[in-house]
Amino acid sequence: MKTTAMTTHFRRVGALFTLSTLAGSLAAPAAGQTTFRLVASMYRYQQPAGLIEGSPGIFYSVAGSEPTVIFSVTTAGAMTVVGSIPTGYGVGSQVQSGADSRFYSEFIPHGNAAAYVFSVTAAPGGQQVYAAQTIAPVLFQNLPDGDILGTAIGLNASPWYVAKVGLNGSVTSIYQLPADQSAATATYASDGNYYAVSLTTTSTSGSIIRVTPSGSATALYSFPVGSFSGNYPVPLLQASDGNLYGVTPTGGANGTGTIYKLALGGQYTLLYTFPKNQTSNPNALIEGSDGSLYGATLGLFQYGELFRITKSGTYTALHAMSNPSASGSCHCTLVQGSDGTIYGTAQGGGAYGAGAVFALDVGLPKPTPRAQHFGPASGAVGTQVLLWGSNLLSASVKFNGVAATTVSNSGSNYILATVPTGATTGPITITTPGGTVTTKESFTVE
Repeated sequence: MKTTAMTTHFRRVGALFTLSTLAGSLAAPAAGQTTFRLVASMYRYQQPAGLIEGSPGIFYSVAGSEPTVIFSVTTAGAMTVVGSIPTGYGVGSQVQSGADSRFYSEFIPHGNAAAYVFSVTAAPGGQQVYAAQTIAPVLFQNLPDGDILGTAIGLNASPWYVAKVGLNGSVTSIYQLPADQSAATATYASDGNYYAVSLTTTSTSGSIIRVTPSGSATALYSFPVGSFSGNYPVPLLQASDGNLYGVTPTGGANGTGTIYKLALGGQYTLLYTFPKNQTSNPNALIEGSDGSLYGATLGLFQYGELFRITKSGTYTALHAMSNPSASGSCHCTLVQGSDGTIYGTAQGGGAYGAGAVFALDVGLPKPTPRAQHFGPASGAVGTQVLLWGSNLLSASVKFNGVAATTVSNSGSNYILATVPTGATTGPITITTPGGTVTTKESFTVE
Protein backbone atom coordinates (compact mmCIF):
# COMPACT_ATOMS: atom_id res chain seq x y z
CA MET A 1 0.00 0.00 0.00
CA LYS A 2 1.32 3.43 -0.95
CA THR A 3 2.49 5.62 1.94
CA THR A 4 0.97 9.12 1.96
CA ALA A 5 0.47 11.99 4.33
CA MET A 6 -2.99 10.63 5.06
CA THR A 7 -3.94 7.61 7.11
CA THR A 8 -6.13 5.25 5.10
CA HIS A 9 -7.95 2.18 6.38
CA PHE A 10 -9.41 -0.43 4.06
CA ARG A 11 -11.28 -3.38 5.38
CA ARG A 12 -13.82 -5.91 4.21
CA VAL A 13 -16.89 -6.70 6.31
CA GLY A 14 -18.72 -9.63 4.71
CA ALA A 15 -19.61 -8.49 1.20
CA LEU A 16 -19.26 -4.82 2.15
CA PHE A 17 -16.14 -2.81 1.44
CA THR A 18 -15.52 0.28 3.55
CA LEU A 19 -12.80 2.85 2.86
CA SER A 20 -12.21 5.57 5.40
CA THR A 21 -9.71 8.37 4.98
CA LEU A 22 -8.53 10.80 7.64
CA ALA A 23 -7.62 13.75 5.49
CA GLY A 24 -6.58 16.77 7.50
CA SER A 25 -8.33 19.30 9.66
CA LEU A 26 -12.01 20.09 9.30
CA ALA A 27 -11.53 23.59 10.73
CA ALA A 28 -12.94 26.46 8.68
CA PRO A 29 -10.43 28.73 6.93
CA ALA A 30 -9.71 32.23 8.12
CA ALA A 31 -11.52 35.05 6.33
CA GLY A 32 -10.36 35.39 2.76
CA GLN A 33 -8.48 32.09 2.75
CA THR A 34 -9.15 28.98 0.71
CA THR A 35 -8.63 25.52 2.19
CA PHE A 36 -8.54 22.39 0.05
CA ARG A 37 -8.38 18.83 1.36
CA LEU A 38 -8.85 15.32 0.10
CA VAL A 39 -11.83 13.77 1.85
CA ALA A 40 -11.19 10.25 0.52
CA SER A 41 -9.19 8.54 -2.20
CA MET A 42 -10.83 5.84 -4.28
CA TYR A 43 -9.26 2.41 -4.19
CA ARG A 44 -11.01 -0.62 -5.65
CA TYR A 45 -13.88 1.41 -7.10
CA GLN A 46 -12.59 4.01 -9.53
CA GLN A 47 -13.66 7.27 -11.15
CA PRO A 48 -16.47 8.65 -8.96
CA ALA A 49 -19.13 10.57 -10.88
CA GLY A 50 -21.26 13.23 -9.26
CA LEU A 51 -22.09 13.91 -5.62
CA ILE A 52 -25.36 14.66 -3.84
CA GLU A 53 -25.98 15.27 -0.13
CA GLY A 54 -28.51 12.75 1.14
CA SER A 55 -28.50 13.79 4.81
CA PRO A 56 -26.38 16.35 6.70
CA GLY A 57 -22.72 15.57 6.10
CA ILE A 58 -23.37 12.35 4.14
CA PHE A 59 -22.99 12.34 0.35
CA TYR A 60 -23.77 9.73 -2.30
CA SER A 61 -22.02 8.98 -5.56
CA VAL A 62 -21.42 6.26 -8.13
CA ALA A 63 -18.02 4.78 -9.02
CA GLY A 64 -16.27 1.74 -10.42
CA SER A 65 -16.52 -0.46 -13.43
CA GLU A 66 -17.20 -4.18 -13.42
CA PRO A 67 -18.80 -3.85 -10.92
CA THR A 68 -20.15 -0.34 -10.51
CA VAL A 69 -21.23 0.72 -7.02
CA ILE A 70 -23.21 3.45 -5.30
CA PHE A 71 -21.47 4.55 -2.13
CA SER A 72 -21.92 7.04 0.68
CA VAL A 73 -19.12 9.18 2.05
CA THR A 74 -19.06 11.38 5.13
CA THR A 75 -17.29 14.72 5.43
CA ALA A 76 -14.65 12.89 7.50
CA GLY A 77 -14.04 10.41 4.66
CA ALA A 78 -15.81 7.24 5.82
CA MET A 79 -17.11 5.43 2.74
CA THR A 80 -19.72 2.66 2.57
CA VAL A 81 -20.98 0.75 -0.46
CA VAL A 82 -24.80 0.76 -0.39
CA GLY A 83 -25.50 -0.94 -3.73
CA SER A 84 -23.80 -2.45 -6.76
CA ILE A 85 -24.45 -3.42 -10.36
CA PRO A 86 -23.30 -6.88 -11.50
CA THR A 87 -20.45 -7.37 -13.92
CA GLY A 88 -21.54 -6.84 -17.50
CA TYR A 89 -23.50 -3.66 -16.89
CA GLY A 90 -22.61 0.01 -17.16
CA VAL A 91 -24.09 2.88 -15.14
CA GLY A 92 -24.93 5.91 -17.24
CA SER A 93 -25.05 8.86 -14.82
CA GLN A 94 -24.66 10.10 -11.29
CA VAL A 95 -27.09 9.41 -8.45
CA GLN A 96 -30.26 11.47 -7.91
CA SER A 97 -32.36 11.57 -4.73
CA GLY A 98 -36.02 10.60 -4.95
CA ALA A 99 -38.95 11.88 -2.94
CA ASP A 100 -39.19 8.45 -1.27
CA SER A 101 -35.86 8.58 0.63
CA ARG A 102 -34.17 6.44 -2.03
CA PHE A 103 -31.32 7.21 -4.43
CA TYR A 104 -31.72 6.49 -8.15
CA SER A 105 -29.49 5.73 -11.12
CA GLU A 106 -29.66 3.53 -14.20
CA PHE A 107 -27.71 0.90 -16.07
CA ILE A 108 -27.57 -0.71 -19.50
CA PRO A 109 -26.40 -4.29 -20.11
CA HIS A 110 -23.55 -4.65 -22.57
CA GLY A 111 -25.15 -5.16 -25.96
CA ASN A 112 -27.91 -2.57 -25.33
CA ALA A 113 -30.64 -5.20 -25.06
CA ALA A 114 -32.57 -3.20 -22.45
CA ALA A 115 -32.23 -0.37 -19.95
CA TYR A 116 -32.95 -0.46 -16.22
CA VAL A 117 -33.54 2.10 -13.49
CA PHE A 118 -32.50 1.05 -10.00
CA SER A 119 -32.50 2.58 -6.54
CA VAL A 120 -30.79 2.09 -3.20
CA THR A 121 -31.42 3.12 0.38
CA ALA A 122 -29.11 5.02 2.69
CA ALA A 123 -27.87 1.75 4.19
CA PRO A 124 -26.76 -1.45 2.41
CA GLY A 125 -29.36 -4.08 1.59
CA GLY A 126 -32.13 -1.91 0.11
CA GLN A 127 -31.28 -2.09 -3.60
CA GLN A 128 -34.17 -2.47 -6.04
CA VAL A 129 -34.07 -2.97 -9.82
CA TYR A 130 -37.17 -2.01 -11.81
CA ALA A 131 -38.69 -3.39 -15.02
CA ALA A 132 -36.72 -3.22 -18.27
CA GLN A 133 -37.21 -0.09 -20.41
CA THR A 134 -36.91 0.41 -24.15
CA ILE A 135 -35.22 3.82 -23.87
CA ALA A 136 -32.15 4.37 -21.70
CA PRO A 137 -32.30 7.42 -19.39
CA VAL A 138 -29.57 9.64 -17.97
CA LEU A 139 -30.80 11.30 -14.76
CA PHE A 140 -30.15 15.00 -14.16
CA GLN A 141 -32.58 16.55 -11.67
CA ASN A 142 -35.42 15.59 -9.36
CA LEU A 143 -38.74 17.35 -9.92
CA PRO A 144 -41.54 18.93 -7.85
CA ASP A 145 -43.95 16.06 -8.56
CA GLY A 146 -41.43 13.46 -7.33
CA ASP A 147 -40.34 12.25 -10.76
CA ILE A 148 -36.78 12.65 -12.06
CA LEU A 149 -35.88 14.62 -15.19
CA GLY A 150 -33.38 13.28 -17.65
CA THR A 151 -32.45 12.71 -21.22
CA ALA A 152 -32.83 9.32 -22.86
CA ILE A 153 -31.70 7.46 -25.94
CA GLY A 154 -33.37 4.68 -27.83
CA LEU A 155 -31.53 1.41 -27.58
CA ASN A 156 -29.00 1.00 -30.38
CA ALA A 157 -28.37 4.76 -30.34
CA SER A 158 -31.51 6.26 -31.91
CA PRO A 159 -33.38 8.56 -31.26
CA TRP A 160 -32.82 10.96 -28.30
CA TYR A 161 -35.45 12.33 -25.90
CA VAL A 162 -36.06 14.71 -23.04
CA ALA A 163 -37.70 12.32 -20.59
CA LYS A 164 -39.10 11.78 -17.09
CA VAL A 165 -38.34 8.80 -14.87
CA GLY A 166 -40.91 7.66 -12.34
CA LEU A 167 -40.01 6.26 -8.95
CA ASN A 168 -41.29 2.91 -10.24
CA GLY A 169 -38.53 2.91 -12.87
CA SER A 170 -40.71 3.86 -15.84
CA VAL A 171 -39.20 6.14 -18.50
CA THR A 172 -41.58 8.46 -20.37
CA SER A 173 -40.71 10.71 -23.30
CA ILE A 174 -41.52 14.42 -23.00
CA TYR A 175 -40.00 15.41 -26.34
CA GLN A 176 -38.27 13.46 -29.11
CA LEU A 177 -35.39 15.32 -30.73
CA PRO A 178 -34.85 15.39 -34.50
CA ALA A 179 -32.75 12.57 -35.93
CA ASP A 180 -29.64 14.76 -36.30
CA GLN A 181 -29.59 15.88 -32.65
CA SER A 182 -28.74 14.35 -29.28
CA ALA A 183 -29.99 15.57 -25.90
CA ALA A 184 -26.93 16.22 -23.74
CA THR A 185 -28.54 17.78 -20.65
CA ALA A 186 -31.92 18.81 -19.30
CA THR A 187 -32.96 21.23 -16.53
CA TYR A 188 -36.33 22.14 -14.99
CA ALA A 189 -36.83 25.88 -14.50
CA SER A 190 -39.11 28.02 -12.35
CA ASP A 191 -41.41 28.80 -15.30
CA GLY A 192 -42.43 25.12 -15.42
CA ASN A 193 -40.57 24.39 -18.65
CA TYR A 194 -37.57 22.19 -19.37
CA TYR A 195 -34.36 23.56 -20.88
CA ALA A 196 -32.05 21.22 -22.72
CA VAL A 197 -28.74 21.44 -24.52
CA SER A 198 -28.97 19.56 -27.79
CA LEU A 199 -25.90 18.65 -29.84
CA THR A 200 -25.79 18.09 -33.57
CA THR A 201 -24.60 14.65 -34.56
CA THR A 202 -22.75 15.95 -37.64
CA SER A 203 -20.68 18.77 -36.08
CA THR A 204 -19.45 20.19 -32.75
CA SER A 205 -22.23 22.78 -32.44
CA GLY A 206 -25.36 22.73 -30.32
CA SER A 207 -28.44 24.62 -29.19
CA ILE A 208 -30.41 25.45 -26.07
CA ILE A 209 -34.04 24.46 -26.48
CA ARG A 210 -37.09 25.12 -24.31
CA VAL A 211 -39.47 22.18 -23.99
CA THR A 212 -42.94 22.65 -22.54
CA PRO A 213 -44.58 19.95 -20.37
CA SER A 214 -46.81 19.13 -23.36
CA GLY A 215 -43.75 18.45 -25.54
CA SER A 216 -43.52 21.59 -27.68
CA ALA A 217 -39.94 22.71 -28.34
CA THR A 218 -38.45 26.12 -29.18
CA ALA A 219 -34.81 26.81 -30.04
CA LEU A 220 -33.53 29.73 -27.95
CA TYR A 221 -29.84 29.97 -28.82
CA SER A 222 -27.46 28.22 -31.21
CA PHE A 223 -23.78 27.78 -30.37
CA PRO A 224 -21.13 28.07 -33.07
CA VAL A 225 -19.29 25.07 -34.41
CA GLY A 226 -16.47 24.02 -32.08
CA SER A 227 -18.27 24.71 -28.80
CA PHE A 228 -18.51 21.06 -27.81
CA SER A 229 -15.46 19.40 -29.30
CA GLY A 230 -14.70 16.11 -27.57
CA ASN A 231 -16.71 16.90 -24.41
CA TYR A 232 -20.27 16.74 -23.17
CA PRO A 233 -21.64 20.04 -21.86
CA VAL A 234 -22.26 20.71 -18.19
CA PRO A 235 -25.97 20.77 -17.18
CA LEU A 236 -27.55 24.20 -17.13
CA LEU A 237 -28.22 25.61 -13.69
CA GLN A 238 -30.93 28.09 -12.76
CA ALA A 239 -29.41 30.51 -10.29
CA SER A 240 -31.13 32.51 -7.58
CA ASP A 241 -31.53 35.46 -9.99
CA GLY A 242 -33.77 33.31 -12.22
CA ASN A 243 -31.33 33.12 -15.12
CA LEU A 244 -29.74 29.99 -16.57
CA TYR A 245 -25.96 29.64 -16.50
CA GLY A 246 -23.81 27.16 -18.35
CA VAL A 247 -20.46 26.44 -19.95
CA THR A 248 -19.15 25.24 -23.27
CA PRO A 249 -16.11 23.02 -22.70
CA THR A 250 -14.52 24.24 -25.93
CA GLY A 251 -15.26 27.07 -28.35
CA GLY A 252 -15.09 30.78 -27.69
CA ALA A 253 -12.48 33.17 -28.99
CA ASN A 254 -9.61 30.90 -27.93
CA GLY A 255 -11.24 27.53 -28.52
CA THR A 256 -10.84 26.69 -24.82
CA GLY A 257 -14.36 27.19 -23.50
CA THR A 258 -16.81 29.81 -22.24
CA ILE A 259 -19.20 30.61 -19.39
CA TYR A 260 -22.52 32.19 -20.37
CA LYS A 261 -25.87 33.41 -19.03
CA LEU A 262 -29.22 32.81 -20.69
CA ALA A 263 -32.43 34.53 -19.60
CA LEU A 264 -35.53 32.33 -19.75
CA GLY A 265 -36.71 34.49 -22.62
CA GLY A 266 -33.63 33.54 -24.65
CA GLN A 267 -31.30 36.55 -24.21
CA TYR A 268 -27.71 35.26 -24.27
CA THR A 269 -24.79 36.94 -22.47
CA LEU A 270 -21.18 35.79 -22.71
CA LEU A 271 -19.66 36.11 -19.23
CA TYR A 272 -16.16 34.75 -19.70
CA THR A 273 -13.89 33.33 -22.38
CA PHE A 274 -11.16 31.03 -21.11
CA PRO A 275 -7.58 31.88 -22.07
CA LYS A 276 -5.57 29.62 -24.31
CA ASN A 277 -3.59 27.81 -21.62
CA GLN A 278 -3.35 24.44 -19.92
CA THR A 279 -5.89 25.22 -17.17
CA SER A 280 -8.87 25.92 -19.47
CA ASN A 281 -11.86 23.84 -20.69
CA PRO A 282 -14.59 24.14 -18.01
CA ASN A 283 -16.48 21.00 -17.00
CA ALA A 284 -18.44 21.88 -13.83
CA LEU A 285 -20.52 24.85 -12.63
CA ILE A 286 -22.66 25.46 -9.52
CA GLU A 287 -23.98 28.48 -7.62
CA GLY A 288 -22.58 29.15 -4.16
CA SER A 289 -24.40 30.64 -1.19
CA ASP A 290 -22.67 34.00 -1.81
CA GLY A 291 -24.37 34.28 -5.21
CA SER A 292 -21.18 33.65 -7.18
CA LEU A 293 -20.64 30.68 -9.48
CA TYR A 294 -18.04 28.01 -8.74
CA GLY A 295 -16.63 25.55 -11.22
CA ALA A 296 -13.81 23.33 -12.38
CA THR A 297 -11.80 23.03 -15.53
CA LEU A 298 -10.57 19.88 -17.19
CA GLY A 299 -7.26 21.45 -18.16
CA LEU A 300 -4.50 19.81 -20.16
CA PHE A 301 -2.08 17.19 -18.85
CA GLN A 302 -3.76 17.17 -15.39
CA TYR A 303 -3.61 20.95 -14.97
CA GLY A 304 -7.25 21.68 -14.16
CA GLU A 305 -8.32 24.23 -11.57
CA LEU A 306 -11.22 25.14 -9.31
CA PHE A 307 -12.52 28.67 -9.82
CA ARG A 308 -15.05 31.32 -8.84
CA ILE A 309 -16.75 33.68 -11.26
CA THR A 310 -19.19 36.45 -10.34
CA LYS A 311 -22.37 36.93 -12.33
CA SER A 312 -20.77 40.04 -13.82
CA GLY A 313 -17.90 37.94 -15.19
CA THR A 314 -14.99 38.45 -12.74
CA TYR A 315 -12.96 35.23 -12.69
CA THR A 316 -10.75 34.02 -9.82
CA ALA A 317 -8.70 30.82 -9.73
CA LEU A 318 -9.07 29.15 -6.31
CA HIS A 319 -7.10 25.90 -6.37
CA ALA A 320 -4.83 24.23 -8.91
CA MET A 321 -5.65 20.57 -9.52
CA SER A 322 -2.10 20.10 -10.80
CA ASN A 323 -0.88 17.60 -8.19
CA PRO A 324 -3.07 14.54 -8.88
CA SER A 325 -2.02 12.57 -5.80
CA ALA A 326 -2.84 15.49 -3.47
CA SER A 327 -5.82 17.04 -5.27
CA GLY A 328 -7.29 14.51 -7.63
CA SER A 329 -7.47 15.02 -11.37
CA CYS A 330 -10.51 16.48 -13.17
CA HIS A 331 -13.00 15.60 -14.84
CA CYS A 332 -14.69 16.97 -11.69
CA THR A 333 -18.19 17.52 -10.34
CA LEU A 334 -19.15 19.94 -7.55
CA VAL A 335 -21.90 20.50 -4.98
CA GLN A 336 -22.19 22.87 -2.04
CA GLY A 337 -22.87 21.05 1.21
CA SER A 338 -25.26 22.13 3.93
CA ASP A 339 -22.22 23.23 5.99
CA GLY A 340 -21.25 25.78 3.31
CA THR A 341 -18.21 23.85 2.04
CA ILE A 342 -17.98 22.89 -1.63
CA TYR A 343 -17.47 19.15 -2.14
CA GLY A 344 -16.52 17.42 -5.34
CA THR A 345 -15.42 14.28 -7.11
CA ALA A 346 -12.35 13.90 -9.29
CA GLN A 347 -12.27 10.97 -11.69
CA GLY A 348 -8.47 10.63 -11.56
CA GLY A 349 -5.65 11.16 -9.12
CA GLY A 350 -5.91 10.74 -5.38
CA ALA A 351 -3.65 8.53 -3.31
CA TYR A 352 -4.09 5.55 -5.64
CA GLY A 353 -4.70 7.26 -9.00
CA ALA A 354 -8.32 6.03 -9.03
CA GLY A 355 -10.03 9.33 -8.26
CA ALA A 356 -11.03 11.15 -5.10
CA VAL A 357 -13.65 13.02 -3.14
CA PHE A 358 -12.45 16.47 -2.07
CA ALA A 359 -13.55 19.57 -0.15
CA LEU A 360 -12.95 23.23 -0.99
CA ASP A 361 -13.69 25.65 1.84
CA VAL A 362 -13.73 29.32 0.86
CA GLY A 363 -15.63 30.53 3.92
CA LEU A 364 -19.09 30.50 2.34
CA PRO A 365 -22.12 30.75 4.63
CA LYS A 366 -24.48 27.83 4.99
CA PRO A 367 -26.84 27.90 1.98
CA THR A 368 -30.23 29.55 2.42
CA PRO A 369 -33.21 27.27 1.78
CA ARG A 370 -35.25 27.76 -1.39
CA ALA A 371 -38.85 26.52 -1.44
CA GLN A 372 -40.15 26.42 -5.00
CA HIS A 373 -43.17 24.14 -4.94
CA PHE A 374 -45.42 22.16 -2.62
CA GLY A 375 -48.26 19.72 -3.09
CA PRO A 376 -51.04 19.09 -2.55
CA ALA A 377 -52.17 22.72 -2.37
CA SER A 378 -54.83 21.94 0.21
CA GLY A 379 -55.78 19.31 2.77
CA ALA A 380 -57.04 18.57 6.24
CA VAL A 381 -55.01 18.24 9.43
CA GLY A 382 -52.87 15.11 9.05
CA THR A 383 -52.28 15.60 5.30
CA GLN A 384 -48.71 14.92 4.20
CA VAL A 385 -47.32 17.76 2.08
CA LEU A 386 -44.29 17.35 -0.19
CA LEU A 387 -42.15 20.48 -0.45
CA TRP A 388 -39.58 20.75 -3.23
CA GLY A 389 -36.71 23.19 -3.53
CA SER A 390 -33.04 23.27 -2.60
CA ASN A 391 -30.88 23.40 0.55
CA LEU A 392 -33.69 21.89 2.63
CA LEU A 393 -31.75 19.60 4.99
CA SER A 394 -32.32 19.78 8.78
CA ALA A 395 -35.55 21.68 8.25
CA SER A 396 -38.36 22.67 10.57
CA VAL A 397 -41.70 23.57 9.00
CA LYS A 398 -44.59 25.83 10.04
CA PHE A 399 -48.04 25.99 8.44
CA ASN A 400 -49.12 29.63 8.80
CA GLY A 401 -47.08 29.86 12.00
CA VAL A 402 -48.04 26.49 13.52
CA ALA A 403 -45.14 24.05 13.78
CA ALA A 404 -45.42 20.68 12.07
CA THR A 405 -44.45 17.92 14.49
CA THR A 406 -43.71 15.36 11.77
CA VAL A 407 -41.02 16.50 9.30
CA SER A 408 -38.56 14.43 7.28
CA ASN A 409 -36.09 15.03 4.47
CA SER A 410 -35.41 13.04 1.34
CA GLY A 411 -32.11 14.48 0.23
CA SER A 412 -31.62 18.23 0.09
CA ASN A 413 -34.49 18.84 -2.36
CA TYR A 414 -37.50 17.32 -0.58
CA ILE A 415 -39.32 17.77 2.73
CA LEU A 416 -42.34 15.71 3.76
CA ALA A 417 -44.32 17.56 6.45
CA THR A 418 -47.66 16.71 8.08
CA VAL A 419 -50.26 19.45 8.55
CA PRO A 420 -50.47 19.94 12.35
CA THR A 421 -53.46 20.39 14.60
CA GLY A 422 -54.32 24.09 14.85
CA ALA A 423 -52.96 24.99 11.41
CA THR A 424 -54.90 27.55 9.39
CA THR A 425 -54.77 28.61 5.77
CA GLY A 426 -51.60 30.52 4.93
CA PRO A 427 -48.03 30.20 3.66
CA ILE A 428 -45.55 27.52 4.69
CA THR A 429 -42.31 28.57 6.38
CA ILE A 430 -39.15 26.47 6.26
CA THR A 431 -36.21 27.07 8.59
CA THR A 432 -32.80 25.40 8.26
CA PRO A 433 -29.39 26.18 9.79
CA GLY A 434 -28.86 28.38 6.70
CA GLY A 435 -31.91 30.58 7.12
CA THR A 436 -35.66 30.83 6.66
CA VAL A 437 -37.87 30.96 3.58
CA THR A 438 -41.64 31.38 3.24
CA THR A 439 -43.62 30.16 0.26
CA LYS A 440 -45.33 32.71 -1.96
CA GLU A 441 -48.43 30.56 -2.18
CA SER A 442 -50.69 29.62 0.71
CA PHE A 443 -51.63 26.12 1.78
CA THR A 444 -55.40 25.82 2.26
CA VAL A 445 -56.44 23.94 5.39
CA GLU A 446 -59.78 22.24 4.76
